[in-house]
Amino acid sequence: MFQTRPYTVQIFYHTRAFRYLIRKLRSEIHRRLRDVPEAFRSAELAGAFTALGDTGGEPAWQTLRAYLDKVEERLAALVGRHSPSYWLHLHRRLAPRLSEVHDGKRDDNTVALVRRIAELAYAKHGDLARTDDLGLMVKVRLRTFLGGAWYEAASDDLGSKLKAKREFESLRRTRKSVVMLDFQERDFCEVFEIEGWSYEYWRISALMRSIGKGTGARWNPEINWVDYIDHDVPPLAYEIYDRRIGEGTGFHTRLGTWLDRPGDSDRFDPSKPIDAYFAVLNPNPEPEEMPVWNSQEMKAGVGYQAVNFHMGKFSLRAFREQNSFMAEAFKAKHGIELDAVMFAVWVASFFGIHTGATSLLRTKEQSLDRTLQNWDNVLYRGYTMGALNLDLLCREAIWWAKALQHEHVFSEAEVRAALEFIALSPSSQGNIALWSGGKRPIFIPSLTGILIDLAAIAPFLTSLFFGLRKTQQAGGHAFEDTVRNALSSRGLDVCFQGKLKWKDEDPRELDVGVRIGDRLILVECFSYELPVDYEIGKPSIFETRKRFISGKLDQAKSLAKRLTRHPAGTNFDFSWAASIEWRVVSPFVEFAWNLNEPLFDEAGIPRLLQVRELIDYLADGKPPAATEALKPLFQRAIQGIS
Repeated sequence: MFQTRPYTVQIFYHTRAFRYLIRKLRSEIHRRLRDVPEAFRSAELAGAFTALGDTGGEPAWQTLRAYLDKVEERLAALVGRHSPSYWLHLHRRLAPRLSEVHDGKRDDNTVALVRRIAELAYAKHGDLARTDDLGLMVKVRLRTFLGGAWYEAASDDLGSKLKAKREFESLRRTRKSVVMLDFQERDFCEVFEIEGWSYEYWRISALMRSIGKGTGARWNPEINWVDYIDHDVPPLAYEIYDRRIGEGTGFHTRLGTWLDRPGDSDRFDPSKPIDAYFAVLNPNPEPEEMPVWNSQEMKAGVGYQAVNFHMGKFSLRAFREQNSFMAEAFKAKHGIELDAVMFAVWVASFFGIHTGATSLLRTKEQSLDRTLQNWDNVLYRGYTMGALNLDLLCREAIWWAKALQHEHVFSEAEVRAALEFIALSPSSQGNIALWSGGKRPIFIPSLTGILIDLAAIAPFLTSLFFGLRKTQQAGGHAFEDTVRNALSSRGLDVCFQGKLKWKDEDPRELDVGVRIGDRLILVECFSYELPVDYEIGKPSIFETRKRFISGKLDQAKSLAKRLTRHPAGTNFDFSWAASIEWRVVSPFVEFAWNLNEPLFDEAGIPRLLQVRELIDYLADGKPPAATEALKPLFQRAIQGIS
């Protein structure tokens, strides 16, 4: 297979230099990744945590929270030397995988979380006043290019300095390529140190989540870390949860809304103002078959590439419709129409794919070539360098909205305000929190224009309604409608929704009733927003969520019991049902803090399922893959054998 479709190796301007520096600085890189954070942990956390003895709950959590702030201070000191766009440019030229020197996890989900922390640090703590650390290739000189590392590396690789000079002149002919102008070996070491601190930040926040869920701990000086003690929560519960969140669950907002098939469209077109592309990280990338564009032959072929990002598609109209009940509150808080912000996100996607300059090319072939070259770049970087500043972009966006017959053409003032809302600025830096994942900027100032971060679109939309509270009635109805539509669209028989009435008993509400043969499955919808402190496991936040979840589980269970006793009423008749089951569904994978009823049934299937899990379970009879894979351990755990 590889002989007929060879692996495509991309050689970028930095490739030779980075390989050379990794060989040269390997021991220093490893020290920065692991030894520096570990020494800091010994000095700043070990003593305080040891003094707590066998601990847990709020005292342990507050100690870890204080240490987390100290870790961020170290990140800020490193990141503040360069602009946010410089760090993003450098970091995204390193493959999205974690070094083997890290003691803990290096799975896909952990890679994504550690990268998220680093990139939020770049946005929050980078120096927006710096405009001289990135620039055009034409400005660099051979002997100082990439701190001199490029010349040394190219001379070694090519076998002579003369060949290195010739390759450099060839690179310089790509005059519009953006490169690092102020790169030194120090930066290369520090980007790995930033990974080390980001990993430390993730590891501490994961410990805080465990503490918040009820796990106790004591400090173990031999490993410079904690031993877990007095598990109120079975260790297997954490493994099940971690595996479930790694299975892919569709798109949700922190508000508690969920989109079914957000990118499905028979006529998906990123030029349409209802559709958008976004980039999503491809952790631990492996070579995969994919289209490869050949600019010289002006045609696409097939090759193998290990890319850093995949592209997704997204219906902004579906997102707007699902969250329309928040439009009034959103405008009251931010002074901007929600529709205008959706338009700004489309602008980012459109100009991020088409680059804005595509329309100036003379022929369709040239336009296609430019777009597909940029597409290939986005698969590696997740962003596009835009030459337009916000003023020019605003005017261009309005022109394109009219040309493409957007259903709502906004004024220049409205568009400018919306573009600023999704852009990084000195004032918006203060709204970024490393532990919560937001507010993630899509536009980042760079050179005289902006860096359009297509990888920020999905995280931005996820936390778009931060600081707003939904009315439970409106938000709950929106989620219920989404669940019902998702089940019906898969051919499932949604046989009842609404109020169940009996002649001699109080009525009860049923969100969704599904008939599968002679089985009746009762589905209750639980749509409770994720507070920002939930991400770092604040004990009081988790206890509140447990209370709400327990109430919803009890509600669903009691309804099933009543229908078992009285299967017919004045407006329904379920006497056909040989069995009545029940499930609760959430937009999120919710943490199950024990392995027994009512959180798990006798077969080991969670009673509280995420929407995608519910669909798979009802449509195909498939339980969550995590619970199926761990079924033997689950059975032993609930029997008290392990």
